[in-house]
Amino acid sequence: MASLSDNPINRAEQDLLQRSTGAANIARGIRDVDASGGYVVGVVGPWGSGKTSIVNMVGEALRREPALPVIEFNPWMFSGTDELVQTFFRELAAQMRLKDPKVAAIAESVNTYADLLSPVEALPLVGAWFSRFRGAAKAVAEYQEKRRGSIADQRHKLSTELAKLDRPIVVIIDDIDRLESTEIRDIFKLVRLTASFPNVVYVLAFDRIRVEAALNQSGFDGRAYLEKIIQLGIDVPSVPNSVLLRLLGESLQGAVADLDALERFDEDAWPDVLMEIVRPLITNMRDVARYCAAVRATSRTLGNQVELVDVLALEAVRIFLPDVFQSVVAARDGLTTTSSASFNSRYEDARLKEQVDAVVAAGARWPDVVKALIERLFPAARRYIDSYNYDSSWRSTWLRGRRVAHPDVFALYLEQISNDGLRAFSNAEKAFAVLDDEDALDALLRGCETSELEDIVSALEAFETEFPTGAVVPASRVLLNLLPDMPERPRRRMTFVDARLVVVRVVLRLMRRLDSPDKVMEAAVQILTEVPSFASRLELITILGYREGAGHRLVSETDARVLEERFREQLRAEPSRLADEKGLLRLLYAPKFFGDDGDVVHVDPKNVPLARALLLDAQSTVRSQQVGSRSVQTGVRLSWNPLVEILGGEPSVKEAVDALRGTADDETKPVIELADKYLAGWRPSEWGDD
Repeated sequence: MASLSDNPINRAEQDLLQRSTGAANIARGIRDVDASGGYVVGVVGPWGSGKTSIVNMVGEALRREPALPVIEFNPWMFSGTDELVQTFFRELAAQMRLKDPKVAAIAESVNTYADLLSPVEALPLVGAWFSRFRGAAKAVAEYQEKRRGSIADQRHKLSTELAKLDRPIVVIIDDIDRLESTEIRDIFKLVRLTASFPNVVYVLAFDRIRVEAALNQSGFDGRAYLEKIIQLGIDVPSVPNSVLLRLLGESLQGAVADLDALERFDEDAWPDVLMEIVRPLITNMRDVARYCAAVRATSRTLGNQVELVDVLALEAVRIFLPDVFQSVVAARDGLTTTSSASFNSRYEDARLKEQVDAVVAAGARWPDVVKALIERLFPAARRYIDSYNYDSSWRSTWLRGRRVAHPDVFALYLEQISNDGLRAFSNAEKAFAVLDDEDALDALLRGCETSELEDIVSALEAFETEFPTGAVVPASRVLLNLLPDMPERPRRRMTFVDARLVVVRVVLRLMRRLDSPDKVMEAAVQILTEVPSFASRLELITILGYREGAGHRLVSETDARVLEERFREQLRAEPSRLADEKGLLRLLYAPKFFGDDGDVVHVDPKNVPLARALLLDAQSTVRSQQVGSRSVQTGVRLSWNPLVEILGGEPSVKEAVDALRGTADDETKPVIELADKYLAGWRPSEWGDD
């Protein structure tokens, strides 16, 4: 992977912005300048514009033959004006000793000058000795007067020695704009006081706006102050848009090339996201480096679980507009909730709209970027900004594309931990890949946690438009045979979809892939012969037939009758198998709805295993709530009338209960007691009271 370091370049061969020629020209100008009275060059540009890289290349060019001595001074090494002066000259002397003999010979004079510039209090012993005696102030004043004379003499001596050099010394001071305002002022005072030394050329790199503001705080006109100091100002050239785009693309490619994030990259969506969201936020190569490093870190964690284009957009906002990003996190419901026609949704919309409005407000300085973010990544929220509506039918499309528009995908991006919904969909993707391979599909689904099966099967609906016709028979067999083993989960309030309906919906969508009633009938026969569960057979026969409110008329009426009659005969012919069936009451009562002459399948009350299973299945828990009260009462009921009809009358029910009483256990005792209440004439009220 290409380097994504935020560090400046040090050599011309690292120059991606083709600025080495300009840096060489600056170096050539420094060589040619008349430095007899000192000289100051300013390399000016905002943070991240590449000042340090240019200065490094200037230094590299100056060190080439004929080489000039280049000394780099780090302004972060000092604190306060007095320490700055001393540190500067001591550092200057130390680096001069490492240069050629002519320059090294001047180092001692520079060091002496630094000692003289030190405050009295900083001199060993002297400051402490003076302070012990009366008249110390007078003594200090006399001492300082002598030092001033020595300083002037030493400065003259140093200037004379510097003037003898056959080439100037170049002193580079970078990162000035990162200092505190007082420290910035101190640096420029130092430069102003020392800039007249012969054969000393300063190269200063700084952000003009930042420095001018710091100088203004001292009562100076910052711009005028700089103009008196800087003799040659060089503005860092802006990066051409085409170059920045090219380098951004190359850097992004390098950031994710060895990751699997590129496996999910929407090339059609990327140009709009790039130009409307990412590019407006990136102004220089430092931005590119920061951005690509963030993209790589996030993509390494997410892999191909989230559409890369969405990751690229959100990472740009996270890095460069952190306040907007925090508002996006807080608005996750408002950004991902699709429109609904329900009455309650109108009240919920007010809360969701408030969240989206907060995102827009946070991005007030970047309205076009925020608008594009909502339009491109969170279309469900568009109804709050431009009246476009996306209903729940879009959710499967977003989920399949792993777009953050889907709440589960967005949650994965934010939390970087796979959630239940997304794990189920990942398994559904795998199931879809082997949908026409009965053995592979069965092995895959039965290898999943049983608690996740309902969600996995439900997630298969996202692929319904692509179900292959060759998968109709094998996939339907697997799902219908899986149905008896799927656990019943507690239902949330107002949620009526259970595991049975989830399987039935997917099987229905599979059968609809066949283009004629005859083909549906042919497939149904093949499926039913390999589905042992009567309850599962009933589900298929019901959805294919003409029963009001349940059938979808996918076969002819004649064929529907044939399937129903065969089923009724099989139920009556194999009563010994029925005791293990789930939903036994519904199963035995179902033939009553097959036709005008339909009747329930009757059960012999003396068949204890079957009667036991029937009574247990007939009980259910109901919940009721009094008007004006939040308290919810629960009670157990029997589906009494169907039970009586299947067993052949209340005497037969009593016979079945009495037969069961002799073998009662903890599971059957409650239902026996409840049946006795019904046999004694008790019935629950209309409102669910006992």
